[in-house]
Amino acid sequence: MIHFGILDDHPLVVEGLLSLFKTNPEILAGWGTTTLADCEKKMLESPVDVLLLDIHLDQLDGIKLCRDFRMRFPALQILMLTSYAEPPLIKAAFQNGAAGYLLKNAGYREIQEAITTARSGRRYVQPQVQEILLSSSMGFGQTPRLAYIPTLTQREQEVLTLIVNEMTTQEIADKLFVTTKTVETHRTNLLQKLGARNVAGLVKIALEKGLV
Repeated sequence: MIHFGILDDHPLVVEGLLSLFKTNPEILAGWGTTTLADCEKKMLESPVDVLLLDIHLDQLDGIKLCRDFRMRFPALQILMLTSYAEPPLIKAAFQNGAAGYLLKNAGYREIQEAITTARSGRRYVQPQVQEILLSSSMGFGQTPRLAYIPTLTQREQEVLTLIVNEMTTQEIADKLFVTTKTVETHRTNLLQKLGARNVAGLVKIALEKGLV
């Protein structure tokens, strides 16, 4: 029997998934919640094998949570279940420990297969997501660029604004009264959150998303 949990800030999504697997003899929906605090409590009290995790949660970054959960609960397999299909976001999810990536239009059998695959220690990528990644890598047409807005801390927002204003690492450190190493850490986190490969890409994405 595979036990799984759900963290999504939309109650209807949580309720729908719990109901969907209510009668499944092999996969049991252990619990579902809409808040991080409750999720952490439930994972300690009622551990699950797989967690279905939304990417964009209220005031939270699901990809960062994925990384944090994997560090705290090494045996936990995490499936990202989201509406966002941007290739950089998909890649960032896997780079931060996700075992699979599903869009919220996934059917019952796809979700079931994803949970089973993740529990076995293998990665699962929904066929639709595979097509998006292939199209992106081959340069075929336009890949979906949905309005995913990553959650930035106040300091990350400040650093991002200064980067866009073409300030150097040393200048940013002096202005914010921090070390250059701290600035570099924030820049690394920003690259990861926005799915950028370098500072030029970071600036481009930040402007596209209206983050500055």
